Amino acid sequence: MKFMRITGLGLALAMLAAGTGLAWQGKDNKKTLEALDALAKKGNGAADAKAAAADLELEAVMRAFKPRAKGGFGVGAKAGLVAANLDGIEAALPGLQKKGVAKSDEAKMAEPLTDLAHRVAAIAAVSDHKWPESKEASKSKKKWTELNDMMKEGAEALATAVKEKKWADVKKAAGKMNTSCSECHSVFRD
Repeated sequence: MKFMRITGLGLALAMLAAGTGLAWQGKDNKKTLEALDALAKKGNGAADAKAAAADLELEAVMRAFKPRAKGGFGVGAKAGLVAANLDGIEAALPGLQKKGVAKSDEAKMAEPLTDLAHRVAAIAAVSDHKWPESKEASKSKKKWTELNDMMKEGAEALATAVKEKKWADVKKAAGKMNTSCSECHSVFRD
């Protein structure tokens, strides 16, 4: 009986510690999203991106691509604009690449896609300063920068396509961003 009480107390303490860790992760995640969002709204100045990068962890920056339910930005100001399984940058890009934006959705998606583009550009600008150093030739800083540049170019192309109402170009821009993500994962993700 004593063993069970100690185990129960140990389990309770472990759960409390895990909960506290999750709370800190949530605070860090919120801080990261706020910093990236502020950078996106400012226009991604190189000095601002370098300053933001100094305060942020790469893993938390990359988490911004995740669905809203997993700590990412999501698509649109509030949940519900797109299906829950597509409510994240990484989830939305393949569909945008393949199907683009339906004519009936162009008006409601203009602002959310512009925000998405600016956020992706901010993530890439911060990531420029977060190269996960490696001695492997395939994981060079040059490759890291190349993929970040591809992501920035895709984000800029998306913002331009939406602004100019060139909806067919949304597919190309999303494709460029999606390709940069896939290539980066194949090279840098262990």
